[in-house]
This record gives sequence, structure tokens and C-alpha cells, in this order.
Amino acid sequence: MSEFGGMEELLGDFLMESTDLLSDVDNKLVELEKRPEDKALLNDIFRGFHTIKGGAGFLNVIPMVNLCHRTENLFDKLRNGEMHITSEVMDVILDATGIVRDMFGTLGQGLMPGDADARVLAALDAALAGQPVTAEAPAEPAAAAPAPATPSAPAGNGPDWNQLYQAVAPASAAPAAAPAAPPPRPRRPQPLRRPPPSRPRSQSPRPSLHPPSQAALRQPAARRKTPSASTPCVWTWC
Repeated sequence: MSEFGGMEELLGDFLMESTDLLSDVDNKLVELEKRPEDKALLNDIFRGFHTIKGGAGFLNVIPMVNLCHRTENLFDKLRNGEMHITSEVMDVILDATGIVRDMFGTLGQGLMPGDADARVLAALDAALAGQPVTAEAPAEPAAAAPAPATPSAPAGNGPDWNQLYQAVAPASAAPAAAPAAPPPRPRRPQPLRRPPPSRPRSQSPRPSLHPPSQAALRQPAARRKTPSASTPCVWTWC
């Protein structure tokens, strides 16, 4: 939401005209670095800041009025010969011109710009008072030095950290014992197998594969001879 309710049209006209004036001031500042005693350039730059200050005052943009007022007075002294431009003064003028441009960007968003950099305002005041001009950034506060480390006690007199840890460590911190192996499962008794009954060997002579001849059958039993190893087996019990 715009902070310039009911004045948006006037704000737009001011920004359009003032932006053109500031661009013309930038060009003339470049020429002024080459001709620092050119009265025409000093008068044109003076009128540019004076016009911008008037429009900012009409819109009640106080931060821009304060900055342009100091810059306008500085150029008034330069054009009247009350002071001479130096590289330090030129740097401060360029810084002031850049801040005015940033304020235009804030106004374009419908917002009121904040105060100008205090270093630039102080440098402009110093130049107007005839004092040395410095617009350097203030020194940053030194970082706090780290607190010195507390020296540790000698090993011989210090606490035994291992014993302290063992005293405060929870019992659950101890490694868990390995689970016992389950007992072996009982084996089911196997039924006894009885050996098969052995068949008694027959004492009867095994018949020969060759039947006895008719002549042998006709001989009486007493006259039968037991065949020897050399005699071919005709009827044997072997």
C-alpha cells in the first residue's frame, strides 16, 4: 500500500522530472572532474539539486530534503569561489548523488525512504565548515577474543575419567551376554531290528549236474570208488 495516498499522480510527475534532472547532474559531474572551475557547470548542478529539493519538500520527503539541501549549499560555495573542489569533495558529491538515486527507487514503490547515510551527511557538513572531508566507513568493532582455554590438570593429579565413566554409566551400557544355546532335542528311539533267521545248511549232498551212467548204477555200492581229483567227476557230493 502506498504511503502517499491521494498524491500518487504528483509523486509520479516528480519522479519523472527529477530522474531526468539527476541524469543531467551525473553527466555534468563527469565534465566537472575535467573542468573543476567551470562556473556554468557549477550553476547547472546547483540548480538541479535545488529543484529536486523543492519537489521533495512539497511531498514531505524529509530525508531527501536534508541531503539535497547540504549538497546544494556545497555547490553554492563552489560557484561563489568560497571553496575549491578536491578529489575528496568530489567523492562525497558522487556518494550523495547515488543516495538520491536510491531514494527515487524507494519512492517508485510508494514508500518513504529512510535517512541518508550518516557518514555522507557528516562529510558534507565537514566540507561546508571547511574541515577535512572523510567519508570512510567507521571501523567495525573488534571481534571478542575467544576465552582462554582452561588448562587441564596434570595426568598424575587429575581425576580418573575411566573410573568416573564406569561409575555413572548405566548398567544397560554393558554388552549383553550371548544367549545360551538351546538344549539338543531328544532323539526318538529306533525299533530294534532282528536279524532274519539263518537257514540251516542242508547236510544232504548236492546232486551232481551229471546223472550217473547206467554201468555205475548196476555196480554194487561197496564196489563204487570215490572219484579222485584226476578222475572226471561222474557223481560227486562236492
